[in-house]
Amino acid sequence: MATDGSHLLQDEITGDWVIVAPVRRNRPDGRAKRQGDVFAPSRIPADRLIASYGRGENRMSVIQNIFPVFHQHVGIRGRQEIIIEGSRVMPFCDSSPARIAALLDAFTERFTILRKDRTVQYLQAFKNEGAAAGASQPHPHSQIFAVSFVPDRLRDEAARRKRALKRLGMTSHEHALCLASEERLIYSDRHVFAFANPAARFAYEVRILPKRRVDNITKTTPAERRSLARAIHALLPLMKRRKYSYNFFFHDVLDERDEPFEIRFVPRANIWGGFELDAGISVNPVPAEIAAREYRMA
Repeated sequence: MATDGSHLLQDEITGDWVIVAPVRRNRPDGRAKRQGDVFAPSRIPADRLIASYGRGENRMSVIQNIFPVFHQHVGIRGRQEIIIEGSRVMPFCDSSPARIAALLDAFTERFTILRKDRTVQYLQAFKNEGAAAGASQPHPHSQIFAVSFVPDRLRDEAARRKRALKRLGMTSHEHALCLASEERLIYSDRHVFAFANPAARFAYEVRILPKRRVDNITKTTPAERRSLARAIHALLPLMKRRKYSYNFFFHDVLDERDEPFEIRFVPRANIWGGFELDAGISVNPVPAEIAAREYRMA
């Protein structure tokens, strides 16, 4: 069995997949004071810098992840990039809409480049904010995974989506518009809408979509990305007030044409207990209508 690179294992009984990634044991924990800010500009070697976008505190610096889950030449093939946001440590909740838009622009540029790699089948971009959401560094940053396989869960989800939408006689985008009722709506402008997800696995989960159907982020316009940034910004006051950790993420399955682009914003307000871990069924204590009202009030 390979030990120098990551490898996939499947539980033969449950069918669950897991990635064993030994190199991740060595990644630094920036929350420990002795580590300091490992993403400070002065500590980033020039040979790790892939690209940079924007200026000043809206500058997004893209570097290679030196503690990757995926590798280009061994184990599970893939690429991992880290986007370092600005030059100083600050909570993402204090970001301006312009700074968030600069991050979305950087995601768009990187996806445009990574989609040209013929080995890439699946792209994911995500932000982990707070220890409970998996963040190990205080400096605001996001990540991109570009890998050579598509997770079974996404294939299964795509098949279920196609069957359900055929039965309903609508597209994925039309279905999202139907779910975004007045009681669930949090943000809306000319270009995008954001609503509390009624079937959320986690409390206060939000879906954010452009109002026109878009296949992936590379197809969005600058105006749409400004609106997406404002929608994300509208969610942050409640996160700051409640001191919640949170993730937001989106993906692109390159050969999937029936899945519209959307951003999922997932606060880590509820922790899974024994029932959830064993049954695989989430218990969400906050109905979507209440979550939307709290976002709007905040």
